[in-house]
Amino acid sequence: MPLLDWIFPCLRTPVPIPDKPIEVTILDHVHSSEVNESDPNHVGGGKEITYVGGIALLVNSITGPGIVQIPLIYQLSGWLTPTIIMLLCQIASSFSASMLCYAMEKVKGNERFRGRVEFSGVAREFLPYWAFVVTMVLLVISLMALLISSVILSAQTMDGALLSMFNVSYGIEFFPHPGFVTISSVNNTGSYSPFGNIVVLSLGYVIVLCLTIPMGLFNLDDNIIIQNIAFGVTALIFLEWFVNFFFVGLEPSRTPAFVVNWNNQAQVLGTIIFNYAFVTTIPSWANEKRPEVSINRSIWLSTSIATVFYIMIGILGAWAFQFTSDQDLLDVINLETGNPKFLVSTSKIAVIVFPLVSFLSSIPVFSIVIKYNLVEHNICRKGFANFWAVIFPWLISIAFYGGAGIQDVINWTSLCVNGFINFVVPMILYIIANFRADNRRINQMKLEDPSNAEIEDDFDEPLVIYEDQDIFSVLPTLRYVKATQIAWVFIVLMTILCFAVIVLNIVVAFT
Repeated sequence: MPLLDWIFPCLRTPVPIPDKPIEVTILDHVHSSEVNESDPNHVGGGKEITYVGGIALLVNSITGPGIVQIPLIYQLSGWLTPTIIMLLCQIASSFSASMLCYAMEKVKGNERFRGRVEFSGVAREFLPYWAFVVTMVLLVISLMALLISSVILSAQTMDGALLSMFNVSYGIEFFPHPGFVTISSVNNTGSYSPFGNIVVLSLGYVIVLCLTIPMGLFNLDDNIIIQNIAFGVTALIFLEWFVNFFFVGLEPSRTPAFVVNWNNQAQVLGTIIFNYAFVTTIPSWANEKRPEVSINRSIWLSTSIATVFYIMIGILGAWAFQFTSDQDLLDVINLETGNPKFLVSTSKIAVIVFPLVSFLSSIPVFSIVIKYNLVEHNICRKGFANFWAVIFPWLISIAFYGGAGIQDVINWTSLCVNGFINFVVPMILYIIANFRADNRRINQMKLEDPSNAEIEDDFDEPLVIYEDQDIFSVLPTLRYVKATQIAWVFIVLMTILCFAVIVLNIVVAFT
């Protein structure tokens, strides 16, 4: 296509046409073909993640600590908007993750995912240098925002759980009144933090920090046992919540189909995109999964499980409890005393256990992915990457811990960065990689049969023959629907949707 030829001239990659098929070796500057523990700057584990481990990892990445806010979202905005947005994000994120894996597999030397290439490596392979730099900046901002938000939400949830269980939590206040502080009830000052609008190092924050930082220093495959345990425990907690909902009693009148409050409606998309912003972590999982693990099956099953959890917890939780604007699901469950004694006891246990398993299964993953991407292109060495990915977010999070503004950070970052880097960029990479793959097939036809010389190609890229070419596809071969068409539809749809909600947020902010 001349238009793509004009936009992406750097995709012309002259390679001599070989006389016979060649085996492409793995490029050292893109990835390594095997784990090299003797290299002090090496990051990444072996290909050891199983199918079950991958499902646990992906579901945990989607259903993090933010899930306890979903019933409140349903009650404030109605059940229609969040349900539609969740289903849309589930489909879009699944296609986006699958398309990103397709582009990964088309990086030279990474056939059958035999090597190692992160999100940044895929962008470097298929985008002009300036676009690669922009993508890297947005990628780091997105992952940092997700990590910092997860840290704050986990610490706030943990402090809330401590208050629920022991009626006390402690902290060291830095501003405005430095000193030791003790709270015995939630400080209702418009803040999501139990401590109110102060800069504080809380006990819940320290607990989360001590448990998660060591895990962020390891590789992704080293964390899979934690992911499996966390997935099992989380499923049991969700089951306990469902039982709790039915014992309390369901009142559908608490959640109308649509609430005409544009301020509440404006926050729905940002909150849900924040929860589905897992696509940037997909390459790290694909690099370390076992070869026999199906990518498409893992992705679609994981997003389907997570979406079912979100919708069921959102709707049933909103029907079962009446929320105030500063309450999450753990708060209202802990306050419920009318249930049978055994259920009250299990609810108390779930309130304290859920924050532990949610941050143990989500926060280290973001740190590991940031570290992988920083080291891959020698942006910094492993030691500095550990600092920026594992330590730095915790230092920044202290300043934001006590303010309600973290919800604004989540909302705006999700709309302006996470939506673009998780849904749009992977599909753009897929489209470009797909054109390149078509080009290679055309060139191969020309080489095998000179009578095909009249066939036109898109980038005039000389033939590069790969062993086991085209072993991964986003969709089965369909007559009327192509994955490229789906990619363009979602690129346009998500761009328009995010832009419209950004405008709505701006209008709401100034009215």
